[in-house]
Amino acid sequence: MLVHVPCLLESNEGSRKYTVRDFLRIAGSIKTEMTIAACDLYRVPSLSSWCHEFLLVHVEIGVDREKLMLIIERFPGNNAIRAAVSDGGIAKDTITVMRARESHWYWQRVGQPPKCRGTLRWSGQPPHLLDIITMADAASTTFKYYNCYVRQCYWYARVILASMAEAFPSCITEGTTSFANRRFAVFGAYKISQVQALVNLQTVYGGGKCLRPPPLIVTPDSLRTMRSHLAGYLKNCLAQLPCAQPAAAIVNRCRCRTLGRESSTAGGWT
Repeated sequence: MLVHVPCLLESNEGSRKYTVRDFLRIAGSIKTEMTIAACDLYRVPSLSSWCHEFLLVHVEIGVDREKLMLIIERFPGNNAIRAAVSDGGIAKDTITVMRARESHWYWQRVGQPPKCRGTLRWSGQPPHLLDIITMADAASTTFKYYNCYVRQCYWYARVILASMAEAFPSCITEGTTSFANRRFAVFGAYKISQVQALVNLQTVYGGGKCLRPPPLIVTPDSLRTMRSHLAGYLKNCLAQLPCAQPAAAIVNRCRCRTLGRESSTAGGWT
């Protein structure tokens, strides 16, 4: 039973799923110390004919070190996405809270349990839970749209893991995070600039020092989002403008002035 954080998971629940932004908001309001002991990169061998990767975060809570596990993962917003379709819409980035791996259906599938690819492990000065959640939220906000080739579940899990290793280098690395199949290694590729951006945001907004959401970094994804929001805002503003026609006298006066005529003092036109 989780005594310190019942708002995350009730005693009668096996697991609970949040959006990344909702989890950041709730976790930021918890005063109890929550540190990360380890972060695993897992791969599901087959998920609807696709492999799937996610992060399994091991959390220790309070002085009693109660155990909690989080699954951080990304799915396409378009559930019908196929291999030939690159645009999956707005990504569904979620965090699932659980007490034990066996309570999640990934480990309940017969013959195809997830396989751990690699692990980051901290001991001396472990990062706070909000550190990795801030990075996950920054990745979700900055790279909002799912793309089958460059911003899918592989990229999401690996760019967060690489950012944690960069921001907290005291970790011990176990296993490997490289793709077994070199032909498809591009699917898990990320840029150094993306890692640095997440690390910078974590430095400013992480660690429970600032609970405001990270700012939006200008990228093709964010520009697309801002363009859509701006177009919708302008459309609503134009729809609310009065559409009354000007008075006939004003129209006539404008016409006559255009022709060079002046109005008389009697109120008529000369």
